[in-house]
Amino acid sequence: PPDTIDWDGAELVANPAPERGLASSLKLGWVQATAADPPPDAILVALGDQPLLRPAVVRALVAAPLDPARPIVAPRYAGSDAHNPVRVEVSADRLIDEASGDRGLGPIIERNPGLVRWLDVAGDNPDVDTAADLARVAELAWADRVRRNREQVERFREAPDGPDFYASVSSIFRDDPDRRGDPVLDALRGHVRSDDTWLDIGAGAGRYALPLARSVRRVIALDPSTSMLGALRESMAEHAIDNVDIVEARWPAAAGLRALKGSLPTDVSLIAHVGYDVEAIGPFMEAMEQSTRRECLAVLMERSPASLAEAFWPPLHGEARIALPALPAFVDLLAARGLAPVVDMVETSRRLWSSRDELERFTRRQTWVAPGSAKDGRMLELLDDWLVPNADGTVDLAVAEPLRVGLVAWRPA
Repeated sequence: PPDTIDWDGAELVANPAPERGLASSLKLGWVQATAADPPPDAILVALGDQPLLRPAVVRALVAAPLDPARPIVAPRYAGSDAHNPVRVEVSADRLIDEASGDRGLGPIIERNPGLVRWLDVAGDNPDVDTAADLARVAELAWADRVRRNREQVERFREAPDGPDFYASVSSIFRDDPDRRGDPVLDALRGHVRSDDTWLDIGAGAGRYALPLARSVRRVIALDPSTSMLGALRESMAEHAIDNVDIVEARWPAAAGLRALKGSLPTDVSLIAHVGYDVEAIGPFMEAMEQSTRRECLAVLMERSPASLAEAFWPPLHGEARIALPALPAFVDLLAARGLAPVVDMVETSRRLWSSRDELERFTRRQTWVAPGSAKDGRMLELLDDWLVPNADGTVDLAVAEPLRVGLVAWRPA
């Protein structure tokens, strides 16, 4: 079922006297809804300041059978005392007449508990009444997408997480620190000052930390992956780069912050393709901003890198992949927190892999199938069908859309 409303048939009703309170809007809307042709049996009353209302809750309310003895159906959230939206049967229109002031149906439900059927649902449905509420809702929306993405993996995974998630693919994150013609790197260089110290959170194998080290006084490269940092050290030795300090830790874990004691705040903090799967994004960003003097930077795609393997999910697992939040949600989150992000869309390109083997390892990791399993065999068949060889020896996926990359800059709060 669709998770969005088709607004083509919507009718907007303006309240000429909003100072009369919420009940006046409720009554105006009720009159318009009951005049529909054909007339409805029940009407769903929803509030416009609850953007995290879940489609599943709406479906459950709409699906409840009619019951003239208990004409009100309302959700009861495990995470709060919220009770919206509310479904009211048209036969109970006398209850709408009782509404007054600025509380709508709340007092009516409190006075008539015997007329209410409760649907117990998980989670919360918070109001947005203040700027702080807006920031909280943006963080909750981000966390919900990350959580649902992770729970989907847990339903279908055949391969367990190893001690180092990136051990099998760390090589694809290496790049020449002296390369030219990289639009993202060129955009980052536009924020450099020669006496800067930069903190690269999730530095990986040093794709950006190493070339930036050529232009600044010092780079601190923080990453939790032993294999990634091993590749970083190899590149440092190969290219004689000695002004990168390595910290093996997860951000913003206490151990990592302790290891950085005395080095913070840095002039600039950077995350590059980091954060898509961070559920607690609020504390992550707060720690980043508190560790930064001048500027925070984020390199993010409009869709997460994992989206390149989305086409494999329906034939392998029988359902579409739940997408992680990415650049648009990140910009919304910053704005909701009262910041003023500046976005520079710096690149649109197709993702290329150096070989079929490299692409196979990437796809297996993103579909969570075990080598040699039936699903793995099907994945390899699909890979053969969708693989596109290029003249330079690289390979591409026919079903993977080009990825747009943006550089987000903002001043720490």
